[in-house]
Amino acid sequence: MKTPFKITAVAAAVACVTFADFALAKDVNVRGRMHLDTAAYDSDVTELGSSTAVRRTRLGMNGKLNDTWSFQIEYDFAENGTSANDVYLRRSLSGGNLTIGQVKVPMGLNELTSSNAITFMERASSSNITADSRRLGVRYDRAADNVLFQSMLYTRGIGSGRDSSSDAPMGVAGRLVFTPVTGDNLLHLGVSVAAEDRGDYNSLRYRDRPEIRPADIRLIDTGNLTDVDSTFKYGLEAAYQAGSFSVEAEYLSNTVRRSDNDNVTFDGFHVQMSYILTGEKRGYRGGNFRGVSPKGDGGAWEVAVRYSETSLNDGAVVGGEQSNITFGLNYYATSNVRFMANLIFADIKDGVNGDEKPKALALRAQFAF
Repeated sequence: MKTPFKITAVAAAVACVTFADFALAKDVNVRGRMHLDTAAYDSDVTELGSSTAVRRTRLGMNGKLNDTWSFQIEYDFAENGTSANDVYLRRSLSGGNLTIGQVKVPMGLNELTSSNAITFMERASSSNITADSRRLGVRYDRAADNVLFQSMLYTRGIGSGRDSSSDAPMGVAGRLVFTPVTGDNLLHLGVSVAAEDRGDYNSLRYRDRPEIRPADIRLIDTGNLTDVDSTFKYGLEAAYQAGSFSVEAEYLSNTVRRSDNDNVTFDGFHVQMSYILTGEKRGYRGGNFRGVSPKGDGGAWEVAVRYSETSLNDGAVVGGEQSNITFGLNYYATSNVRFMANLIFADIKDGVNGDEKPKALALRAQFAF
């Protein structure tokens, strides 16, 4: 039976944003970002050559089509090719926001925090592997007092391999965030779940780098899992902010249900702390942390540390285990320009090339508008 949720329905909705609509649109803004990375590696078993890469080069626009509907269209033109990011229509509905198109699936504080505002150059490995990132679908967000609820019905992402003769994946996700303490002292608690029927797309592969990208080599890798019927994921998240100090922790789990093999579960977590030396505090809105806006012309300085663990070992699947300690130094020249330095100590067990302990020093220059 074909899935009742047709990808073409979502595409048709997004296609309603015509050139005529843009001509009549109000408050249209051009948006973009550029993240330029370089890294030097102290390799162990796997050779990781020092290199430079354009991590992100995004360009797009957003605005209002009328008093009811708004839109955003953004594409990435980085070195690995062109890819769609947020492409959607949005309107308010029953006290919340209804979004139709491609957006992030509501799962995970680390994933949902913008790449312009994440504390480290890359998200934690467990987030990279588990969170679904952007998919086509229908999402609804509603906040009341100190509670935020987000839900989404979704299918594949734009450009992920459309096959009109096959049943597409179909998933549903929900995230609940509670902020019992707000203001200068902020407490954030969250839980999320996502269940997906893979349809006829029964092959999945989970792998990751040691939380830095210029050497585009994965050191943990499950290989292709070819008989996947469905996945069930859940996450727990917590954060506390007291002025310039913040701490964040997250756990993510992914159970892969297979038709011809035993089910397997992969999981991981991260804990991180940061302190802004110049007295600013990180912004927070809509269940996610925002960037840092310097108070003076001298900019803002932030120091941070993160520990993460990820396991791709379960049953007959030996994809490897990875733990990382990352030290970070961030300089915010303005609210739109940031320079980052990360020192990473990775510990790989049962990896692609066995056990190893590579190190990396990575730098980033970024701007956004």
